[in-house]
Amino acid sequence: MKEVETEKKTPYQGKSRACGYFECGKCRKRWFSKDTWANRSQKCTACHIDVYPYRQLKPEKPSEPRKETGPHSQKKCQKCRHLGFYCGSKHASSKS
Repeated sequence: MKEVETEKKTPYQGKSRACGYFECGKCRKRWFSKDTWANRSQKCTACHIDVYPYRQLKPEKPSEPRKETGPHSQKKCQKCRHLGFYCGSKHASSKS
């Protein structure tokens, strides 16, 4: 049986959460997020378009859920929208 290849839209292709750097191609707004995932976008707060991270860093302890240190917009996070709950929870790593 042949494996189906997923289009690689992000630099990081692991199954755990990663940190990522974003830049909107339309308005040039930049931001950093501790909640990024392979092949998942976040919405630009200015343009409301999906933006994929141009750089991602694997977290030091990917199995631990992220402690909320600031607001995380679940409405703008593609992973949260796909899961239907906060992507930083301990259950998110086991879901795609």
